Amino acid sequence: MRHPRSLALGVGLAALLVAAGLGTPALAANATLRGETMPGGFGRLSLSFDEPVPMRARVSNGVLVVAFGGSVKVDVEKIARELPEYISIARVDPDGRGMRFGLARPYRANVIEAGDKAFIDLLPANWRGVLPGPPQEVVAALAERLRLAEARAREAAGRPPEKPPALTLRSASLPTADRLLFEAPAGTALKTEAVDGMLRLDFDRALTLDPPALRQALPEGVTLVSQENGDDATSLILSVPKDSRIRNFRDDDGLVVDLVRPEKPNQPAAVSLQQPPQAPPTAQAANGAAPAPAGAAAAPPAAAPAPPPPEPPPGPVRIAAADARLDFRFPRRTGAAAFLDAGIVTLVFDTRDTIDPAEMAGLLPGLIRDATVSREGKITLVRLRPVSQQLPRFFDDGTTWSLSFADQAGSPAAAVAPRRTLDERGQTILAVPLPGLTGIHWLEPGPSGVAMAVATATGPAHLTAKPFDFVELGLLQTAHGVVVMPRSDDLVVRAGTEEVRIDRGAGLNVTLDAGATQARAEPREAPRQPLIDTELWGKLRLGSVREGARTLLRDVTDTSRARKSQARLALARFYVANGLMPEASGPLNALLADDPSMRANREALFLKAVIASEMRRDREAMAAFDAEPIRDDTEARLWRALVDERSGRDAQALVGFRQAEDIIARYPPDLQGTFRSAMARAALDMKDLGVAEREVEALSEMPRDDVDQEVLALLRARLDDSGGRPDAAMNGYRPLFEARSRPVAAEAQLRAVRLARAEKRTDISSDEALARLETVAITWRGGDLEIEALAELGSLYADGQRWRDAFQVARRANENFPDHALTRRLHDETARRFAELFGSGGGKLPRIDALALFYDFKEFLPIGRRGDEITRLLADRLVELDLLDQAAEILRYQMERRMSGAARSTVAARLAMIELMNGKPADALRALATTRLVELPSDVRRARLLLEAKALSDLSRTDQALELLEGERGPEVDRLRADIYWTGRRWREAGEAHERLLGDSWRGEDQLSDSQRGDAMRTAVSYVMAGEALQLERLRGKFAAKMARSSDARTFAFITGGASRTSSADIREMARATAGSGSLSDFMSAYRERYPAIAPALRQPRPAAPAAQPSGEASTATEPAARG
Repeated sequence: MRHPRSLALGVGLAALLVAAGLGTPALAANATLRGETMPGGFGRLSLSFDEPVPMRARVSNGVLVVAFGGSVKVDVEKIARELPEYISIARVDPDGRGMRFGLARPYRANVIEAGDKAFIDLLPANWRGVLPGPPQEVVAALAERLRLAEARAREAAGRPPEKPPALTLRSASLPTADRLLFEAPAGTALKTEAVDGMLRLDFDRALTLDPPALRQALPEGVTLVSQENGDDATSLILSVPKDSRIRNFRDDDGLVVDLVRPEKPNQPAAVSLQQPPQAPPTAQAANGAAPAPAGAAAAPPAAAPAPPPPEPPPGPVRIAAADARLDFRFPRRTGAAAFLDAGIVTLVFDTRDTIDPAEMAGLLPGLIRDATVSREGKITLVRLRPVSQQLPRFFDDGTTWSLSFADQAGSPAAAVAPRRTLDERGQTILAVPLPGLTGIHWLEPGPSGVAMAVATATGPAHLTAKPFDFVELGLLQTAHGVVVMPRSDDLVVRAGTEEVRIDRGAGLNVTLDAGATQARAEPREAPRQPLIDTELWGKLRLGSVREGARTLLRDVTDTSRARKSQARLALARFYVANGLMPEASGPLNALLADDPSMRANREALFLKAVIASEMRRDREAMAAFDAEPIRDDTEARLWRALVDERSGRDAQALVGFRQAEDIIARYPPDLQGTFRSAMARAALDMKDLGVAEREVEALSEMPRDDVDQEVLALLRARLDDSGGRPDAAMNGYRPLFEARSRPVAAEAQLRAVRLARAEKRTDISSDEALARLETVAITWRGGDLEIEALAELGSLYADGQRWRDAFQVARRANENFPDHALTRRLHDETARRFAELFGSGGGKLPRIDALALFYDFKEFLPIGRRGDEITRLLADRLVELDLLDQAAEILRYQMERRMSGAARSTVAARLAMIELMNGKPADALRALATTRLVELPSDVRRARLLLEAKALSDLSRTDQALELLEGERGPEVDRLRADIYWTGRRWREAGEAHERLLGDSWRGEDQLSDSQRGDAMRTAVSYVMAGEALQLERLRGKFAAKMARSSDARTFAFITGGASRTSSADIREMARATAGSGSLSDFMSAYRERYPAIAPALRQPRPAAPAAQPSGEASTATEPAARG
């Protein structure tokens, strides 16, 4: 029963709350509880809240039940000692929404609410008269608070309204637009609407406007028409040019509105730089001070220069064909480039005009096989496949570009050549002059498979007469323009003033060709006589090698000491000429060791390097060729190029071969065959088909005995392959499959298989390709041929989903060629396939096969996020199969061998969870302890903390586990805390924690879930073990109805009923009832829901035992869970 004064105070409190702007608390309120015996013969419970909380109270069956309107934190432990005559026991509901007090005898409850205080009077059952009221000091405090609130309200009403923030304007005139910059408070939004020259600006908040200042700040041509001020919006209406385009955005300085002017295509061009500037007025006045002669007519004012004709709009390009010539007639002068790319004539036009592919069809059928037209960004590409591999002529005639396949046509083109220079940073760059340059365009990989930068220019034509090869780049031969083929990822190609500038961050490492600009700048010295002289070499090869060697050996032994060095040199020369390199190294090494003067002899040093080169000691040969006397020798450069070609440095090799071409022509025929073959191979690898074709033709003209015909046939087939003639190439490769030379046979099979796969040909089936490459991989070892065969074989295995064979091939490449670029590419490709196989496609593999592949080829697991994901997926599959030991081993390998930093700590969290599932909390704790970091993402740090607390709990270190969770909040934390109490057998806390998890699930008509039923059972068992009859009564009142409709009805009724619970049979019954709802599974579910990226998969439950255990064994197995 409420006292009338309480009602009056409640009304006053409501007014106070409205005045103070208070509301119902969103979080748990704090309260203090005090009990005292009052003089009137009743007991009083005094509650002080930190904010007003509604409450009610009732007495039922000797229990005082207090219900709050929200969650409240209050300590009731000492109230029974303060009011021993009234209260025997006190408990707080787990959700904090109520309190329960066991009364010592029957009492009536009277509730008095006074703002943030409440009083519960326990009156005797025979109480008569007026009900007690609140203390006078409380009433006085409430009245004073009400008076102060009213005074503050009156003061606020009397103050003038706060002035809105000001809106200021700055403007600027740009070449293409007028910019308005409004400075407004952060978060202000702006909407624009332009209609017929009127621009409306709507700001989404009230702003203070200063119209005169706004008008003064507006640019010319813009005026302020009107402004509108509202309580929550501000608008401006401006008059702007009708043809302006409006755009607005926000930047760091404020709100920006751009009035973009329309483009004027007929606007006069800028004044030419060559036009002399007009004299200033003061100078004209001074120069014209003398009077003009009488009768002289005043000079008419100079007529303004006529504006250039308007630029024609984009239109179609007319194409005409006559004889051996194609004409592209553009409506304007157009930048272009023309070059030969892997046998394809490529024309690049820097134009907006359109070329119809249909007009290209069927033109010059005797000279052009087919033609394609495509668009890439600002340029149009025309690719022609000619019958001949010769680069046609390209020239212009005004607005027309002509392509001629005739020998003599059009005006001759000027040649351009690169020159080495320095940029403003002092770094070496390459500059190629190109008059009429219109732009630099990067092309996607074309027929040659290489991306390139193309510089287009207007006429007249300027060609690159020959290819230039450098370490970082190459310049293609062109009919017009400049084409750069980068060999470095950081190469930069940009347009300069009438020149193309090529550089990179640290500068270029370029040495220009001996026949290029350096030859024009200074006269060349007369070439030296080659050390390998054809005539002398021929004489040394005549007769019996044995007799010749004996004669020279006798000369070495019989000659005087002064002539011994020359005799040894002659002997070494004889051996080298006859191909006996190991024999030649003996006298030559003795010569250099015994005679210090010969250590600077050009021929001795050269022969030493040649011997090392022919014995395939490439490092030793390169060091020998770098000796000071022969370092800059052209002949040494030639042999150095041979070593470069064998080592795969084709760019440097081709440059060296071309610089020493005159030496090659003066060599004996057999050496010519060796060097021309090597030069042709380097040119083919660098896609320089012109040089390759020339060398192949030179080899064809040499005597058959001096050239390996099988090598020549292979070069011809490669030339057809690179030149876009697949049929001819395949016809050239096939006869070489059974060649006597094993290297030729192996390379022919490899290239034929590669060609068949690239062209999707059917003349070599996949089975035949596999058989041939497997033969090559087994029979041929060493060099680029083996690694290329392994790469192709691995790709074939992957296409056939023979994953083990594919991974084995990649492993072999890693072991045999660890530093080869192709090995790194093969490893990356295999790692990508490995990731795809165990990532998205892992479900296609049987689980056992997937596990075996993973264990056998762990080295292909990607590092980082992708590798972590693959490991997680594989570990999840093992967890699903209940193979927890194997899953833990995989994650442990990942954690210890492959991961570091935060990623390692994240993997350790997954490992710890699996160890907990496997019943190994000590191992889980060890994994977490060894990967602890100070700086971790908050989610990872919190997940690891929960796992550590769970592991400590399973190790019966309950206090440490609870300390870790202090200050943590969340459903997964509440679940874990309840589990820790349960495991630590702290029955009262366990019961309250599990009851908190149930929340309001007792309300409504929905059935309890399995997890909720398990929580209810654990709550009941905990209260029974703690002897909490009051709590157990409350639980039964809430959940009896819903549990009665569940499978646990009998057990729940037994536990919460009045039956005896002291026998061991009762305890076993209670433990058995709660054993089915495992606390670890519930914790894992909450953990997985909160941290899906860190938690492992769900374990499939083990199949149930075929027969139930005897009751005695079951009782023994479950008894410890209920022991307390």
